[in-house]
Amino acid sequence: MASTPEQVQQSLNVLLEGWTSKFTALYVPVRELKRLMFKRIFGTGSSGGTNSEGQKLPTKPYSTTPIYVSPRSLRNAPSKFKKGKNGDPIESLYFPNGYAQIKSETSAKLPLELTGRLKGGFLNEEVITEGLEAAIALPASESGKVDGLEAKYGIIFQPTTFEQEAMLEEHAILIAEEITNALNKQ
Repeated sequence: MASTPEQVQQSLNVLLEGWTSKFTALYVPVRELKRLMFKRIFGTGSSGGTNSEGQKLPTKPYSTTPIYVSPRSLRNAPSKFKKGKNGDPIESLYFPNGYAQIKSETSAKLPLELTGRLKGGFLNEEVITEGLEAAIALPASESGKVDGLEAKYGIIFQPTTFEQEAMLEEHAILIAEEITNALNKQ
């Protein structure tokens, strides 16, 4: 059945009116953008993430200045660091290659600043969706941590060109689908 120009215009006006209160064609791609950013920033497994320019985080190596550490603070330290030459427990662990040696020999976890509350906050904070706008947010309690990390490692919490292009492509597809569905309802 053919539609008149007036019917087509009416269908599009109804669609646009609905978008002003709930623009799902934008909300879904922004949620996908957040997923892509999370994977890039926090990495997968113990591989770590990257900043917006693709540099690995952290981009600066750990300190190699010799360090003494309490055995109680490193529960998973290898026994070679916890016992002296006679097999007696020692009061402080010595790492001649500093914090870099501690990280390499006791765990393969991400740097502390990229785990815990910041990671959970980014993951759990809902995408803000209001009318024709959508935004990715972090809890206010983590904003200082973001500023500190970006001062150290460059821009992290902004989408890359690839992430933006993927979001815009999905956005365009969803808009076209909604327009087609609105015109086919006649």
